Amino acid sequence: MPNLLFFIDEGGFDDFTPLFVQLGFTVDFENSQRKAVKLAKKNQYQVLVAEFSHNPEFRDRVSNIESLLATLESHSPEVKIIVLYDEINQPQLNQLMQRYRMDATLTFPIQPAQLQSLLG
Repeated sequence: MPNLLFFIDEGGFDDFTPLFVQLGFTVDFENSQRKAVKLAKKNQYQVLVAEFSHNPEFRDRVSNIESLLATLESHSPEVKIIVLYDEINQPQLNQLMQRYRMDATLTFPIQPAQLQSLLG
């Protein structure tokens, strides 16, 4: 079974874990960025679905997922990366996209059919 890492930072939207399982993935759900990075170092992932958030208090980075993306680049280079975000953060996401590969980005609210079409 392919492995999927589902990283949620702030939440406030549906848990898509049942959909991912229905699509045949083994899912690791994590809401701690540090723990998600540990999982990414320990396991090989075929898919990452991650919530992007920006906080102006981040001094040395643009977002909550930079460390995770960097870790996956080296440990799971073939990973398909799907980023979920609020359109208010589009400028910061654009900055991040200049540094890291992303296969798809989806703005909130996310419809299950959108994810299914990307993963199915």
